[in-house]
Amino acid sequence: MPFSLFEKLKAEAGRAGRSVNAELVGRLERSLTDSSNDIDMRIIFEALERLSKRNPDLRYSFGVNLGPQNDVRPSEIERGNWTLAADPGNPVADLIAQKEAGDSA
Repeated sequence: MPFSLFEKLKAEAGRAGRSVNAELVGRLERSLTDSSNDIDMRIIFEALERLSKRNPDLRYSFGVNLGPQNDVRPSEIERGNWTLAADPGNPVADLIAQKEAGDSA
């Protein structure tokens, strides 16, 4: 691997709070997996997390449409911490719950 590429990967891993290996594996998995809504949402959530950690004084707010009944709920991320009204079985809520479980482990 070219040294300059390794340095970029190392910097991104540091910003994400992961090892270089974990960053590389995550990026490879995403690039080799067929795209889906779940993968795209995970990429967006990870980017928002990195932004919120780099800019701790900012809070990112958005609405999440949780189903066919136009059930839009507020969601926020501040300093890497997510808030979203619980809705068991919803892919967005499930992604956030998985992330929170991984952070506490």
